[in-house]
Amino acid sequence: MENFFKKRWNKHYHKDNKNRYWHLTIDGLLSVFILALIIINAYLSTGNYGAVLGIDSNANNQNSNQNINTDTNTDNQVEENEPVIIKSTDIKLQSLARYYTAEGEQLGLGPLPPKIGAITKYWIFISLDEFTHDLKNVLVSAQLPENVSLTGKSIVTHGENMYFNNNSRQINWALDRLLLTDANQPIGLAFEVALTPSANQAGSVAELLNGIKVTALDSISQKIIIKTNTGITTNLINDKIANSDGIVVIK
Repeated sequence: MENFFKKRWNKHYHKDNKNRYWHLTIDGLLSVFILALIIINAYLSTGNYGAVLGIDSNANNQNSNQNINTDTNTDNQVEENEPVIIKSTDIKLQSLARYYTAEGEQLGLGPLPPKIGAITKYWIFISLDEFTHDLKNVLVSAQLPENVSLTGKSIVTHGENMYFNNNSRQINWALDRLLLTDANQPIGLAFEVALTPSANQAGSVAELLNGIKVTALDSISQKIIIKTNTGITTNLINDKIANSDGIVVIK
């Protein structure tokens, strides 16, 4: 190898050779080319081919990550597009009878406990509360027993007064709509009934009202809500002042 370079030097680069600068330039370029090949080979052997070829070596990884993210977003989108089940509102329906108010004012009239053949008057209260959606087509209904009658005294907090069907003996109170904001105030109706116990009711409690029910359309879930209560009797469990078990007596 040493003799090769000496012979090449003597042949091309001695001072008497007029073309020595041209040969020097060619050999210099050749040396640079060989050095570049060595560097490229080193990069390729270490997996850095992307940098040598002018390609971002992270491009494939980024594309792969983008595909993964796209799939994840697709899954999330499917979940977001799933139908949301809306739970219907509840309605608290309360109903009771009173002879006295909680403050001790007398509302009722007549013997207490009730007596056979004598008229005793009570006030019935029905209220709605604790609904969380606007309600439509609200109907409160109840059934009046045979030996109980309406006195004509009644009051409602919203809408038209209640009405009574003589044939079916059903009381109805209808409202087109109850808004959620209405739940912040009392909602209901109250009316007076007159009981005339019959002989076969002696020694037992008498019914004042039964079939108490409210139906309404939930404006959000679009489902019909139905709530019912047990009947009201002369056993005034919510009237502590009356202190009457409601047992009908003969005298």
